[in-house]
Amino acid sequence: MTMGAPGSWHLSSLWILGFTLILIEELGLRRLRARTSPSRTSQWRRRGWIYDITIAVVCVVESSPIAGLSMRHLTVHMVVHVVEMFYVPILLIVSAPWIPALFVLPASPRRRMLRSLRFGSARFAWRPLRALVTSPIFAIITFNVCMVVWHIPSVFDWGMRSDVVSTWLMTLSFVLTGYLFWRVILPSGPFQPRGGVRIQVLAIVVTAFEMLVLAISMAIMSHTAWYSTYVLMNGAGEALRDQRVAAGILWICGDFWTIPALIVIVRRLIAEQGGVGPALERSLGRELVS
Repeated sequence: MTMGAPGSWHLSSLWILGFTLILIEELGLRRLRARTSPSRTSQWRRRGWIYDITIAVVCVVESSPIAGLSMRHLTVHMVVHVVEMFYVPILLIVSAPWIPALFVLPASPRRRMLRSLRFGSARFAWRPLRALVTSPIFAIITFNVCMVVWHIPSVFDWGMRSDVVSTWLMTLSFVLTGYLFWRVILPSGPFQPRGGVRIQVLAIVVTAFEMLVLAISMAIMSHTAWYSTYVLMNGAGEALRDQRVAAGILWICGDFWTIPALIVIVRRLIAEQGGVGPALERSLGRELVS
């Protein structure tokens, strides 16, 4: 969110990053088209459109009256927050932008870079960093820590007072940690999900429980509004009512991602293991005895 006034449009600084990312994607797709079959090119083109539209939508929201409304109403902020953490990352994962981005470089520099990362001195820094960032446990922790930290009153008010903090720290941290979280569960062609079944279920249960606790804390266990930003704008009573509705949105939205995510995992298990029984047994580390 940004500091735009309610009901007004403005040009968010996030468009600088958005245009850059879309340009990289489009240049990569252009180079990739010359190296793949028409069917593969068509597939990457569809994914490219998903990626471009997703990036553009995030930037448009940051520039729209919605950004200003989120400054006056926590309910609007919470809706945008949920979308940025749970739905935008899914579209980015489906679009799989990393292969086209890699093809932005000409063949020779691209091969030198990959060779350096794999065999050169850079591997000593790259491999531990890659192992950390792609770790499912790291993804679960950073995602949940990000959600909690930005709802601490002093941190939240700091973000609401600064356009730079709100756009470049809050929004981007929501999207990036959301991406890492969903990569534990979802594949991003040509890469498989980063977590096994048990860690995927753990990710869903832990996050859903945290959202529930946060929502209860904001709604049922609080008798005063948490955020001075909304108290100053709307008054203490209205800010508290707004906070309780926002908590309900956070609580209810948990059902809109946890249930579909669990269904995806169960269907994947059944398809791979040949039935519910064998899937459950193998997911628990046991084999059926014939």
